[in-house]
This record gives sequence, structure tokens and C-alpha cells, in this order.
Amino acid sequence: MIPLIWEYSYQTDIGRVRSHNEDAVQIFKRDQLLIMVAADGMGGHASGDVASQMAIKFIQNEFNNGLIINTQEAASTWVRYVLEQVNGDILAYAKANDVLLMGTTLVIAIVTETFIAIANIGDSRAYLLAFGKLRQLTKDHTFVRELVEMGQITEHAAKRHPQKNVISKALGANERLEFDFFTLEHYEASGILLCTDGLTGLVEEQEILTVLENGANTGEKVQELIAKANDQGGWDNISIALLEFKEGSAHA
Repeated sequence: MIPLIWEYSYQTDIGRVRSHNEDAVQIFKRDQLLIMVAADGMGGHASGDVASQMAIKFIQNEFNNGLIINTQEAASTWVRYVLEQVNGDILAYAKANDVLLMGTTLVIAIVTETFIAIANIGDSRAYLLAFGKLRQLTKDHTFVRELVEMGQITEHAAKRHPQKNVISKALGANERLEFDFFTLEHYEASGILLCTDGLTGLVEEQEILTVLENGANTGEKVQELIAKANDQGGWDNISIALLEFKEGSAHA
């Protein structure tokens, strides 16, 4: 089997309005295992940023301790373990420090040669770039998304709804953990994008696709996407993780 040619980049930006950055983003790679993660903390300074960093650091420690994921079952088991541990850690921290509001969204992509596993809680998203199209893989866990699914409002109305950023699920929000998990087998793709809503709240998906399809390198594309969000007002922190499968790579 020809090894996959993986190029990746990640970056977080405070934006143009917020006084501090509650986002966290990282990519970890060893051999033919790559893990992407993005988190958007909630609760303000010294709580939201703590929550998102707790999630990233827990995953980093797991990875650095020799994490092996070579089956879809292993990916599912590990993701549940991570989310349960981080959820409990955030709840315990909030209780010990008398913090009333503390939590974080989280989206994880586990990439191997034969499958991609995606997990998410909240409204940070994962996208798949394939055959010149950008497809949102994750479902937003928001109040407005629930209204759309119940048929109470349209997709068009959802984009302008005053409560469009109200999260219905997050790590640290409840002892009872609910998240989405799914896998893609024998995938054919040219890229995977993870991002917080600081990007998708301001930059249309067609604009994102245009950037991803240009001839720039992976890092330049990430920087260009962040610049576009800031040009549109930068009302939130912006975090992006981008993985690209370059020409000549093989997808099992």
C-alpha cells in the first residue's frame, strides 16, 4: 500500500471583538494515525478557555502515552472514554471553583488509512472535502437546529435567528453525556476541515470551498480562512484544523 501523503495545519485566532480566546485546536500525528480536535469554550475568561484546554490536553496526554487506534470499535471506545473523563473533569473543576457556567464544544476526527471516525458535541463542525464539494459531516447541537428539525422554522430563518448560537449540548453542561459518533469507511476525499463557529458563523460554505480548492498550501489556506472571518467582523474566536490528502496519496 502506498503511504498516504498527509499535509495539515491548524490555527486559532482571537478575532476582532473578544478580549480573550476561549477556543483550542490541535492536530496530533504518529505513523498512519492522525487526530484532529477543535473546541470552543463557554463561560468567559478563566472558565471557557480552561474547559477547552482541558479537553485538548487530555487528548494530548492520551496520544503521547502511546495511543493506538486501528479499528472502528477501538475509536468508538476511546472517544467515549475521553468525553466521559473530560466531562467529569470540567464538572468537578466548576464545582471546586464555584463556577456557575463552564463548558466546551468538541469535535474530533480520527483519521486512519482505512476509516475516519468523527465525534462531536456542540456546534463546532467537521467537513469532508471530496470531488470538488464540501459536505458538513456533523450536526449542530443547538436550540435553533432543533427547531429546524421539528419543522418550526426554515433553514433560511435559522441563519438569522436571534438564538442561533444557543448550544443544547456541551461538555461540562450535564452529568448525562450525549454526543454523536460515526465512521466513514473506505473513504475517498481530498480534505477534512474542523472549525469552530467563529468561521462558519461569518464565512459561507461556498467561500470556504473556494479557499480550499485554490492552489495555496495547507497553512496558507487556514490563514486565508481566518482572514476572511475577520474581514466579516471577527465577532468570535476562530479556530481551524485542516488536513489535506495531496495528489499521489492512496485511499484504502
